[in-house]
Amino acid sequence: MIYDFETRTILGASKALTTKEDLSIGILEALDALPAESVQAAGLISLSTTLATNACVEDKGGSAKLMFFGGDSKIIDKYGKEYGLPSSGEMYIQDSHTKFSGEIEREPDWELFCERAKKEFEGLDGAGIVETNAVKNSAVVEKKAKELFSRVFENKIPVVCGHELFNELNCLQRGASTLLNARLFFVIRVFMDAVKTAMEKRGIKAPVVIVRSDGSLMSEEFAHVRPVETLLCGPASSVMGSANLSKAENSVVVDMGGTTTDIALINKGVPHKVNGGVAVGKWRTFVDGLYIKTFGLGGDTAVHYNDKGLFLEDYRVVPLCVAAEKYPHIMKNLRNLLKNGKKHTKYLHEHYMALRDIKNNARYTEEEKRFCENLRNGPLPLSEAAAGIPGCDIYTLNVSRLIKEGAVQICGLTPTDVMHIKGDFTKFSVQASMLGIKYAALNLDMTVEQVCDQVYDEIKRRLYVNIVKALLENREAYYMKHKTSGEVERFINESYDAAKKNPADNLLSVSFQTDFILTGAGAPIRIFLDDVAKMLGTKAVVPEHFEVANALGAIVGNIHASYAVEIKPNYSAGGITGYTVFGVSETQTFGDMKEAEAFAVLEAEREARAEALRRGARGEITVSSAVRANEAEAKDCVVYLGTLATAHAIGSAGL
Repeated sequence: MIYDFETRTILGASKALTTKEDLSIGILEALDALPAESVQAAGLISLSTTLATNACVEDKGGSAKLMFFGGDSKIIDKYGKEYGLPSSGEMYIQDSHTKFSGEIEREPDWELFCERAKKEFEGLDGAGIVETNAVKNSAVVEKKAKELFSRVFENKIPVVCGHELFNELNCLQRGASTLLNARLFFVIRVFMDAVKTAMEKRGIKAPVVIVRSDGSLMSEEFAHVRPVETLLCGPASSVMGSANLSKAENSVVVDMGGTTTDIALINKGVPHKVNGGVAVGKWRTFVDGLYIKTFGLGGDTAVHYNDKGLFLEDYRVVPLCVAAEKYPHIMKNLRNLLKNGKKHTKYLHEHYMALRDIKNNARYTEEEKRFCENLRNGPLPLSEAAAGIPGCDIYTLNVSRLIKEGAVQICGLTPTDVMHIKGDFTKFSVQASMLGIKYAALNLDMTVEQVCDQVYDEIKRRLYVNIVKALLENREAYYMKHKTSGEVERFINESYDAAKKNPADNLLSVSFQTDFILTGAGAPIRIFLDDVAKMLGTKAVVPEHFEVANALGAIVGNIHASYAVEIKPNYSAGGITGYTVFGVSETQTFGDMKEAEAFAVLEAEREARAEALRRGARGEITVSSAVRANEAEAKDCVVYLGTLATAHAIGSAGL
């Protein structure tokens, strides 16, 4: 999209499909559909991407491993899953004992660390380092480990420390955030390489910024180091853009893309923010961001079935109609499948496509390498892709790791294919979509029309259920903390069925209603949102330029940075004897509270300003600060637990 900052108008907009095999192809297609003169005159390129969000929802990303110093295997295995951490057996855990005060009692065996690192991290796309009490000891263990790791691998494997990302105490959540950042190194590198390739081919030399999860901006250099900050980059852009387009005071923004749908709330013109860090998929992080409920539902969601009927997966596949345009032999395979006329428990209509060459990567097995080699000349159904691999067939070949790590992509039946049959979107091969849906209908003992109607109904159900869940979470603190249980979700599903049938129930009426309007964003949403809004007793608004709300949101933000410094009281039998300030580079103790607060504010403001500069702020940076005491009620008194000095810096992205 081309945007004029002086007139605040959209001069041109275009869209193109994501081309996972080479992202630059889709980027160039979108650029070439814009006015050429405006593209060349661009003063700033602002990017938004859902790649990080999609990787979390689909549990994909680059291969990475976490080094956990001082980690307790039992604690990690018991509680780590709450934050998205793998089992302790999938991490590198080494002994290191640091007191909560920050004093290091036992240093790691660094010689052993270097030996093990060589064996356990070779061939990975990224690495993360976290130490239990790094926040309290100036992260000396993390810094030493990163120095040695970088030396061992000659800086060829990107590595990040927990203290470089967040300064919160919870080491499990900090560890999950750090591991996720390491997994996203590869994702953001591929994306930025594609952007740079496209810019070079079209002679574009403007500076590049990227949207963060809170709707603010950061430089491309910063994004390479901290890709986890792009976690809700795409959804945040859509929220900001939709708010700008709709002008609605109170609305539920519903943005449906190819892989995910994102739901956000705007109350009195202000987007809701999340407390304690954003959560996407299985990951709970310390990333600051807007409240956005993200779930796997989009135009490219996989449509599957079993003996219980049709259902939608949480992950994306390449639609058959899209794949067949590039690889016509898929049509022949689908015709032969239908000609055979036999049902099968496997999804035989699906084809597998290689995205990257793994033949020289020692991490993969010979079976995995042979499988990818078989796909060298284009997508194949599983039966053909498994041919020639000793001891492997469609029942025994396991390609889940290849899919998870982005080496292989599935082409299959999706809502986009259904849209082609219904005539709601017909850009690609309608015939390929029809062949795929006929095969699904054969296995389900249904007509093509029934399959299409049921897919649309399941999309509306998912939208309805998740909108209600989002409203519950923002209305009741209990649901925000504990989320909705299976029983509550079952109740919401029952209310959907009641709202869809809309009969008068003499015994009990079940319904959810809201006064917030539903604001649509993303290309497919116009097909479904009106019906969902009626079920919720409200109306849907799909504003002009709704399909590029994401692009608009990417250019309306500034660069923001916050930093907090903690002040802890020192108690003795006689009461408080002083105050310890855990500064950025040093820890100091003061006898006077005012002096402690002044030092903490100075440290927080200095670090917030420095962080804004690291994120790419230019020109004047405005810094504000606040001091907040943390107190708890005891039986007969109020106990002072400490103080937090927080600074917030705002700067321009460069225009």
